[in-house]
Amino acid sequence: MNRDSLLFKKVFGCVMGGAVGDAFGGPIETMHADFIRKLHGGPVTDLIDYRSRPADFFQPEKNSSYAWSYDAGSHTDDTYFALLNARCIIDKGGRINCEDLADYWMKECDISRGWESVTSSYRKLMLTYRPARMVGEGNIGDNSSAMCIGPIGIINACDPYQASLDAYDVISLLHWDHSRDAAGIIAAAVAEAFKPDATVDSIVDAAIENIPGGKFSRMYKPMVLAVELARQAKDSEELTKLYYDQLIIDWSGRGREADSDGRHASSCEAYESIPCAIGMFVNAGGDYVKTIIGAANFGRDCDTIACMAGYIAGAYNGIDGIPEKWVNTCLKANPDPDMTQIAEGLTECILKERKKMEDRMAMLDSMME
Repeated sequence: MNRDSLLFKKVFGCVMGGAVGDAFGGPIETMHADFIRKLHGGPVTDLIDYRSRPADFFQPEKNSSYAWSYDAGSHTDDTYFALLNARCIIDKGGRINCEDLADYWMKECDISRGWESVTSSYRKLMLTYRPARMVGEGNIGDNSSAMCIGPIGIINACDPYQASLDAYDVISLLHWDHSRDAAGIIAAAVAEAFKPDATVDSIVDAAIENIPGGKFSRMYKPMVLAVELARQAKDSEELTKLYYDQLIIDWSGRGREADSDGRHASSCEAYESIPCAIGMFVNAGGDYVKTIIGAANFGRDCDTIACMAGYIAGAYNGIDGIPEKWVNTCLKANPDPDMTQIAEGLTECILKERKKMEDRMAMLDSMME
């Protein structure tokens, strides 16, 4: 493994791209876009700590599904579960399936980091004999599947079709509906971004063409709309206004109405967040910094939106496309597990998958003689 190789730089870029995006959006998560700009005097353009959050917004604390520290660069549950997926891949030495992840959860998962859909799956695994691939059935539809799927795109580098299929299988541990499709979208986009000749358009095409369920998926129309608006808007500020007008999903269901005080704004609905992440990447022309600033300042579930957009932009640009200050701040705030070592391990796993393909081709060649 060569740390100077384009492959490693893209792997490390994807790992850190998601973590930095998560940490960027964390301090302003569940805020309305207008309130973010009022609170901070405009869009947030750098990693900040969590101390500016008003007291009536949830706060970082140990053993929670939010950030564990007030320090700038602290990530949330999104990156915790992404790194858990990455460690499972490294433990196996290559691509994983749903049963692999279920077994790894039983050994390594700190479920205090999980939100409702995640904890529901964990309890089903622990307390029933239900097969792992059935565990996600009936769970609340949300962003939990797509938020942590970056490593599945990494291990399927340059193969968006297989990345989407693997994501659909692996994440059946968490979901059984359009939220499961959403994971396939992000994984496919990440895998396409690894191609040396990838473009913003090819990444968007891979994301949409590899939606599980295709045009019949409930994710399809929001994705098409998001990309259309992203190409119309002159910048992320204009795009944010368009999305608030046309892409916002009321997530209250039959419960109490969502807060409408002009400050709080939250939705963990995949219809909204995944198209937003892809759209911000498109509007930024693939630039990592612009993508993250736009995604984070969208507000609502913006740690997840920026995390997912960060996977894609990080893989597309490589680690050199992410400001070194942001990378170092995030590594310092989150020393365990070591994300540099995670990237090294994932790169080695890609090379092992390459060797498997070479061996298969050799066997096929031997039968053609």
